[in-house]
Amino acid sequence: MKHLNHLLLLTAVLLIAPNVGNAVDDVVDNFSKSDWKGRQALRGDWKFENNQASCMSDPELYRKFKNHGPILRWSPAAPFKDGTVEMEFQPKKCQRIVITLNNKTGHVFRVVLTDNAKTKTRIFGWAHPSKEKDKPSETLAQKGVPTSKELDGQWVQFRLAISGSEARLQIGKFSETLQHASIAREKGEFTISFASGECAVRKVSIKPGTPQ
Repeated sequence: MKHLNHLLLLTAVLLIAPNVGNAVDDVVDNFSKSDWKGRQALRGDWKFENNQASCMSDPELYRKFKNHGPILRWSPAAPFKDGTVEMEFQPKKCQRIVITLNNKTGHVFRVVLTDNAKTKTRIFGWAHPSKEKDKPSETLAQKGVPTSKELDGQWVQFRLAISGSEARLQIGKFSETLQHASIAREKGEFTISFASGECAVRKVSIKPGTPQ
């Protein structure tokens, strides 16, 4: 009887554990609360209402933070390699929008959308830790990547589905399948920041594991 009880207990743990793990690891932010342990809102006066976060860029703060604008950060419970990151954002007169995946060694993958396609609008990644100055980032895509001006005033869907060294990326109507060593690296943080104007963000989710 004692042996049977142990088996029943072990079976229950195995059945429950995967569900508990997913609940802890996933980040789902509907902005119902301004203060949420999985999120940081920095370098600006972020407002939280109507299930979205929004901020107006402050020129003084921009200079104070060495030309870095307002930023939102999310960190899953544990680093991940494969996974799906989604959100919607609405830029208004933004000079620059920067979407990044980081880990403890620095930047891993980045999307930069500027108001001029001829400047630095592009998607790039670091195959090696970004702190290694002799190993710079590599451009993964540039042609067709939308500018912040093209997205101005719209709610834009962002989706990044990562499997190994391949990622399926969607930014509004733009979509591209990317292949690069940076994509396969461990990720532990997701951020969106912007310069000038204002930006709103909603429906953020980070789901580690094989993309659906």
